[in-house]
Amino acid sequence: MPTRTEGSHDGEDFVEASMHFLARDKLFEVEKPYSLRFPPEGDLPQSNIKREKFRVAVNDMRKGEPPKLDENGFQITNMESTMQYSDFDDDERIKSVYLAEVEASLLKVLGGKHVHVMDFAVRRRASQFPISTGKEFETLQPAALAHVDFTVREGERLIEVMYGERAVEVLKGHWQIINVWRPLRGPLNDWPLALCDAQSVDFRNDIMAGDIVYENFVTENLQVMHNPDQKWFYLPDQTTSEVLIFKSADSEHSDAPASPHAAFYNPRAARDELPRESIDCRAFVFYADLPEYPPVVEDIFQLFQTHL
Repeated sequence: MPTRTEGSHDGEDFVEASMHFLARDKLFEVEKPYSLRFPPEGDLPQSNIKREKFRVAVNDMRKGEPPKLDENGFQITNMESTMQYSDFDDDERIKSVYLAEVEASLLKVLGGKHVHVMDFAVRRRASQFPISTGKEFETLQPAALAHVDFTVREGERLIEVMYGERAVEVLKGHWQIINVWRPLRGPLNDWPLALCDAQSVDFRNDIMAGDIVYENFVTENLQVMHNPDQKWFYLPDQTTSEVLIFKSADSEHSDAPASPHAAFYNPRAARDELPRESIDCRAFVFYADLPEYPPVVEDIFQLFQTHL
C-alpha cells in the first residue's frame, strides 16, 4: 500500500487530517490512563486522559495492494446484509439477524471454527459533533481518540467471564478479537474510520494499557501515542457492503497483533453529505478444533453498555 509522510499536501492517494492521540505526559509514568462510563462521586475526575492533536497523512487504502489482516491488521471484506437501513433502529433485530450475518461472514473469511459477537454499537453523528453542546449527545458519536479496544490479557479475562469453568478448553487454542465496521448508508466520507498499519506501530514505546470503567465492570484497552512512522489508512466512498475488519487482539504472536483506529474529520467530504451513521461489532474468532464449543454463561452485552 503506498503511503505519504506527514507534512505533505493533499494528493490523490491521501488526505491530511487532524487526529487525537494520548499525550506523552509524565502523569502516565505513575498513573494508568482511565475513563469512567458513569458519573463519579466526590472529586474523582471522569477521566485522566490527556490528548494531543497531530496532523496525519491518511492514505487511500484503495490504492496499491489491498491490506491484509495478517500483514497489516485490517482488510476490506464484502459483506451483503438482509438488513434495511431502518432495521438498525431495532436492537433486537440487530441481535437476531445482523450479528448472525457477521458471525457467518467471519467464519467464511477467516476460516475459524467458532465466532461469538460480544457487542455492537450504532453511531449516528450529531450535526454539531465534535463541538460540545454542553449536554450528552442522544446517540453514540464517532470515537476520535486513537486506540485499540482490548489487550490480550483482557481478551483472556473476557473468555473466562463468557465461558466460566469451561474457559480453559477455549483458551488452549488460538483466538482473535476482530472488529467489524460498516456504514449504514453510503458512499461514506463523513468522519470515516482511520486504521493504522500494525507493522508501522511501535507496540513497546507508543502503546499504553488503559482502563474503561463501568459501574459493574472494568475492561482494559490500549491507548496510542503519536509517532510519525505510523502509517494510517481509510476507505474513501465506503459502501454499505464494504466492511472493514481489523484486529483488536491476537493470542498468537503476529507481525500484525492489532490495528489502532480512530475516526477523523475528512476535509474531502462533500458539504451536503449526511452525517455518518455506522455500526461496529466486536467478535471473538476461535480456531481450536473442539468437538463442541461450550455455551456462553455470562452475557457480555449486559456488561458493555457502550464501547469506544
